[in-house]
Amino acid sequence: MKNNDGIKRTSIDRLKLLSGTSYRSGDIVITPLMSLKNLNDITTLIQGVTIGVTVSGTTRLRINGKPYELRPNTLFIFNENTVIEQVKASIRSSGYMLTYSRSYLNRIHVDTQDVISIYHGFMGEPCITVDPDEASYINDLSKLMRATLAGDATTANRDRVLAALFAAMFHYVMGIIPKHTFVGQADVSNRTDELFNRFVVLLREHCRTQRSVEFYAAQMGITPKYLSLILKKKSGRNASKLIDEAVVYEAKRLLKYSGLSIGEISDNLNFTSQSFFGKYFKQRVGVSPSRYKLWNGK
Repeated sequence: MKNNDGIKRTSIDRLKLLSGTSYRSGDIVITPLMSLKNLNDITTLIQGVTIGVTVSGTTRLRINGKPYELRPNTLFIFNENTVIEQVKASIRSSGYMLTYSRSYLNRIHVDTQDVISIYHGFMGEPCITVDPDEASYINDLSKLMRATLAGDATTANRDRVLAALFAAMFHYVMGIIPKHTFVGQADVSNRTDELFNRFVVLLREHCRTQRSVEFYAAQMGITPKYLSLILKKKSGRNASKLIDEAVVYEAKRLLKYSGLSIGEISDNLNFTSQSFFGKYFKQRVGVSPSRYKLWNGK
């Protein structure tokens, strides 16, 4: 598919065809790096978020117009706006890339603050070099996920195993990034980065009690409109969307693990009434809090 900009869009379904394996849905696909040779000489924008690792061999490509060489032990992350072109994978290339929709993260209890933090860590540079054992561990988890997707397990069990493996990989990547990135949280390069990092900290501290964009903007000394512009630039989502995602994540976690009643959870999250909490939750999740709690978070 092409838009007016002339750039081909590659969907998750298209990546399934490249990988040569049948998958169950459009939520996630695990692609061996060697399959990327089929994107040779095609300018494409992958319609999903991608995390990948190179274990051996090299893959040369252009990312947003800039040339890169993915050498052994390279960890890379592409967001939905990343344009890939001129892919050349050597015959010894091994490793995997995982492409998934943001809606998938919303269903498997990955903390929104962690999500925006990990993407922000790769905003300026989509590739970093990690230790060989770290690359191998990520690759092994990717293999297990691919085997799970292609396996014969029942759909319900397969979904749970896949979610657990993906969450394990995601949080493992979160854990190793700080020691490899060349720009630390305390060494922000400009005012925009500083404000973005400040919002992430405030959201982690106050998402249970504050859902107003105005609150966070006031804490940061900027206007709500400017805050949303910064967040849109850095994460692709405005302030209201990020706040909602953080609140919904907390609500899901409490419904699944806390043992609190729905009324207590409503109070805990500073809703004016249980009825309002129920409407807020159902509008964003698609089911009521009581149904979600009954389904044990499924």
